Amino acid sequence: MRLPRRLLLTLPGLAALPAARADQPLTGADLLAIAMSDPHSAMERSAAALGVVDAALAANRRIPAVILINGDVFERGNAVALRSAGAADWAFLAALRRRAPVVLNIGNHEGALLDDLAEVVRRAEALDILVLSNLLDRRTGQPFAPATASLPLPGGRRLMLAGIATNEAMTYRQVIRDSLRIPDPAEWARENLPALLAPADAAIVLSHAGVAADREMLPLLPPGALLLGGHEHLRFQVAEGGVSYLHTGSWNRFVTLAGISFGQGATLREVAVEPGAAEDPDHAALVRALLAAHLTSAEREVLFTLPQALPLERAARRAASAMAAGTGAAAGLIAHTTLGTGLPAGEVTRFDFDAFIRFDGTLFRGEADAAALAAIAARANQDGDLPLDARIGDFVYADALPQQPALLATNGWTRLNAHRYLGTQAVAFTEMPGLTLKAAVIAALRNG
Repeated sequence: MRLPRRLLLTLPGLAALPAARADQPLTGADLLAIAMSDPHSAMERSAAALGVVDAALAANRRIPAVILINGDVFERGNAVALRSAGAADWAFLAALRRRAPVVLNIGNHEGALLDDLAEVVRRAEALDILVLSNLLDRRTGQPFAPATASLPLPGGRRLMLAGIATNEAMTYRQVIRDSLRIPDPAEWARENLPALLAPADAAIVLSHAGVAADREMLPLLPPGALLLGGHEHLRFQVAEGGVSYLHTGSWNRFVTLAGISFGQGATLREVAVEPGAAEDPDHAALVRALLAAHLTSAEREVLFTLPQALPLERAARRAASAMAAGTGAAAGLIAHTTLGTGLPAGEVTRFDFDAFIRFDGTLFRGEADAAALAAIAARANQDGDLPLDARIGDFVYADALPQQPALLATNGWTRLNAHRYLGTQAVAFTEMPGLTLKAAVIAALRNG
């Protein structure tokens, strides 16, 4: 498969645009990598994300730059994205490519809006984007895209790249899943990465496989390499064995700037993306037009009003509390990636709410003994600073776990995957007919 055109990493020469925390140069860097993961059609922040990119490029115009998107550009649960065939998302990718070379690693949501992953790759390559993936097309036996690439840098240097997908088959849409042959990520990495990355002047691995697989990859990477994680919507940065390992969050809430120095590793700077601040005006106008054209009256309905915005971490705990209140339980548990982004201040529409709780379903309730509660407590609320070996990846939010045996409420996905999220299958959750996740949370937030 051919590589896209014009992928020599040339020096950006963009005029400076005002942007907070992105407009300072990364001193001593040889390469600027602008990293983001899991945008999920977050068009409300995409114009501001472009503003962050512009500020970073302007502040670091003396060094080559590359933009890294580590999967899940699209979100089927976004009604406007679905009805417009991802118009804002494709425009976002095109706008990024006009600024610098773009590398896209295929995630499990790349097939959210199109039913054939090969067509997604064709459309991205038509925008001159370098698509990477270790996924194989079961229909042809061929890769959907190259898993690795070598890109030239000024001065005869080389940047080596690799893209790795998650093998959690159930996270791909069924229509896509049937066409996939998915290697085990850690096994694929062991077989391919050491020889690939050893001769590189700079090495970047984009892994959409999650923390557990990434932990196995880290010892395989040479000092100075960058491992960009994704899939589980986490935010953290660690250094392991001279390798910089980071997760950049999701929903266009943050962009991470990595200043890579040859043979020495990366300096990382996380930049918050604030809607309305230094936005790309053309892209902002496109998003407004798409919202006006595609939102229905039902999606414009105001569900409740909030006196102040609730960031994801706070909104998630409010949802867990609402689940408990709605079912008569002592605490609620909700899988981290059942949620997307936080809630805005003021009037919250159904469209806003659907970006917060992505998947609805019946609530369940069960009694947990002291041992089960201890297992759950060790794995819940992993949105703070934790040692890497304590992270499980996607986790559950809980409002306040009791110390004594008590009833717990949860959603269907958490119940089905209790071994992973809760660390125990000892809780016998039973369905609560007529009680659904979204209705319980809306009722609680309406009541303050």
